[in-house]
Amino acid sequence: MSDLPNLTDQISRLRDRSGGSDLLTGHRSIPKKTLNKSEERKLAPDFLMVFIYGLVGIALMAQLAIIVWLNLDCILVLIDGLP
Repeated sequence: MSDLPNLTDQISRLRDRSGGSDLLTGHRSIPKKTLNKSEERKLAPDFLMVFIYGLVGIALMAQLAIIVWLNLDCILVLIDGLP
């Protein structure tokens, strides 16, 4: 049976090799950032957010309608109760 190669020796040989992998040699190229006018990333509206905003809008309109309806009801009761 042939001898199993020593992994540490193989890694050292690959590291010392001139055209070795960047991961093994530890040299990492740092990408240069492009200068944008705005550093903030713009979010794309997805369907879930549109649906949630729609539900919030419907809930706010329903609450406003209930408040107006109850206030009008109270005013009409007071008007009917007056002699």
